[in-house]
Amino acid sequence: MTDLSNLRFSTSGPKGQTFFRGQFELTSLGDTFLDMRGWSKGYVWVNGHNLGRYWKIGPQQSLFLPATWLNQGTNSVVVLDLEPGERRTLQGVKDPIWSTPKS
Repeated sequence: MTDLSNLRFSTSGPKGQTFFRGQFELTSLGDTFLDMRGWSKGYVWVNGHNLGRYWKIGPQQSLFLPATWLNQGTNSVVVLDLEPGERRTLQGVKDPIWSTPKS
């Protein structure tokens, strides 16, 4: 598990490499995927576990989040996005998301 307690989070709009953080509540546990569409390029941690990296060029547009890394109740998420962008959101989805490369 990674200690993320010393990170500095931005209080202004994203202008480049930015750490984002949030929390979500669960009443039941199960394997899920995080929908990373709308994000640029970076890394995700949930409850201190590194899920891996993502990149908008795909083809993978989601990250697997195993139930064993989740807690009933409050869970924390940290995202390091390496490129500037607009407002972004995270959502858990049942199935992986794949995109088809543009020719």
